[in-house]
Amino acid sequence: MMRLLFLIVAAACLAVPVLGADDAVLAGAAAYSATHGETSLLVWRGGRVVYERGVPNGQPPRVFSITKSLVSIGVFREAKTGGLSLGQSATHPAARGVPLADLLNQTSGLPPAQRVFYTQGLEDKGPVLRGLKRNGHGEFAYGPSHWEVLAEEIRRQRGTTLESWLRKFVPGANSSAVARWRRDGRGTLFFSTGARMDARDLLPAGREVLEGMGRARWPAEVRALLTSGTAANRMYALGFWLNRGAGRPGAREIDVESSLGKTKGPEYWANACLSRSAPPDLLAMIGTRGQRVYVIPSHRMTVVRLGDGRGFSDAEFLRCLFGQ
Repeated sequence: MMRLLFLIVAAACLAVPVLGADDAVLAGAAAYSATHGETSLLVWRGGRVVYERGVPNGQPPRVFSITKSLVSIGVFREAKTGGLSLGQSATHPAARGVPLADLLNQTSGLPPAQRVFYTQGLEDKGPVLRGLKRNGHGEFAYGPSHWEVLAEEIRRQRGTTLESWLRKFVPGANSSAVARWRRDGRGTLFFSTGARMDARDLLPAGREVLEGMGRARWPAEVRALLTSGTAANRMYALGFWLNRGAGRPGAREIDVESSLGKTKGPEYWANACLSRSAPPDLLAMIGTRGQRVYVIPSHRMTVVRLGDGRGFSDAEFLRCLFGQ
């Protein structure tokens, strides 16, 4: 039975051309997604939703690290108003003098600190923040510390609550969505993970990325980084995972979720990509358990895929989606 299912999915993938507006062309990607823990799938292209499955019934799922990308979008949008800028220095003692861009790039020198921040039932993340100490600078170290320090910077420098800031600058973060964001025992928001949002909540963020990258609405330094990556990780910049290595000689498809946990040097990421089949300008918001928001400016397309299970592969899904 499993072999038959595999053959059906494989055949569907091979039959799918580059995505168009007809539901039929989504058959391969949708079939693959459905057999790997999917809870919802939404495709927006050409100004409208062309495919949607899995409308939520009840509480939306947690989108985990996708919140990092959402907060980044908020920073980009505020930068256009003359507020925060990527070049300004942090004032928090744990990262004093570090440019905000380094927090978003996760190259601030702060330790990841997953265990201490994500301790179940953490009453107050304040002491954890005060205990952080930099152990270098410039190395890519994926973890919550950069984003929780950023949250404090926004609260300090902008003189507003985190809830108000999110509602003002993050697409899709209305009052209902913000009320569902993860918090410590004192009610302080986490920026690094844990919001509850459905595909429709996340679609505005995907569309904002299309506009920001496609029509030069975001600051030039933002667009440059999201095109090139950083010296520490050519596959990552400002809260987004990049497919820029696709199509280059020696490009390696990697699974982001399984690649995190231990620090890897620049050489690991140099020729890495999510999928050799997908366009190089694809950007991804990635949350654990197969939660994704893909944005492809060259196709004016956003795909929101939410799931709750292991085994989902970006490379396989995108190969189905783009028919290669």
